[in-house]
Amino acid sequence: MAEWIETYRGVVSAWECDIVEHFTIAYYFDRFADATRNLIELIGEAESLGAAAGAPGSRLVATFQHELRAGAAHHILSAVTGVEATALQLGHQVIDTTSGKVVTWVAETLPLAANVPCATRQTLAARVMPWTGPEIPKPNNVKSTGALTARDRVKPWEIDERGRLSLPDFVHRFSGAGMHLLTSIGLTSDYMHKNRRGFSTFLLDFEIAGAAKAGDRIDVVTTVAHLGNTSLKYVHHMTGADGRAIASMVQAGVQLDLDARRPAPMLPEIRAAIEARLRT
Repeated sequence: MAEWIETYRGVVSAWECDIVEHFTIAYYFDRFADATRNLIELIGEAESLGAAAGAPGSRLVATFQHELRAGAAHHILSAVTGVEATALQLGHQVIDTTSGKVVTWVAETLPLAANVPCATRQTLAARVMPWTGPEIPKPNNVKSTGALTARDRVKPWEIDERGRLSLPDFVHRFSGAGMHLLTSIGLTSDYMHKNRRGFSTFLLDFEIAGAAKAGDRIDVVTTVAHLGNTSLKYVHHMTGADGRAIASMVQAGVQLDLDARRPAPMLPEIRAAIEARLRT
């Protein structure tokens, strides 16, 4: 039966909020991971498809339309939105339970193995619902030309039940890398606190290219891709110690006035620092 199924229900804890005073993007991905695994289980395909969740070849495009702040009750509706020869398309709607508004749309692609049984493919095809969320952008093709913004090692507690670096722990690193980039162009923590400014993400396009296991070194390089009046887009590339690609993430957001909760223009000196990055 084709339908949107509730795959997650919870609340935003205070400790899951960031300097922008709303739900941290990494913890959204914690919810997305649960929703994906729960959907696969609820439609009875955990045995055939369980290993696909978070595997290399996965892509998640998240469009954030409204904020969730500390204490916000929310739930997720998920559905199969397409079945291809080598890929399974899923959709997730994060809903503010109080207002009923969709606060975030997620279009997810999972790798689909050639040996997936025909019966499973037929079950999935019968469950396909139309995607009614925002248009999905073409995959990222920005080259890695930026500066090193993160370097550390994968910790044992960051590994998920499939033995891979978990989705939220990928994104925690990209978030930290983003702060290093912002600091380098003048959007420092000091500036943000004194001026009541923050950087609020409205789009994430996350792709997994390879596996990372406990003890592996991880490097992140971040490249500025676009500057608007209030907005900024940059791209993170994560590699291993041997230079192999592990993941990438496009992050687009706005400078946010934390009191008005509205986008705020960049100062001229910050714009100049960003434009210098775009020229290199």
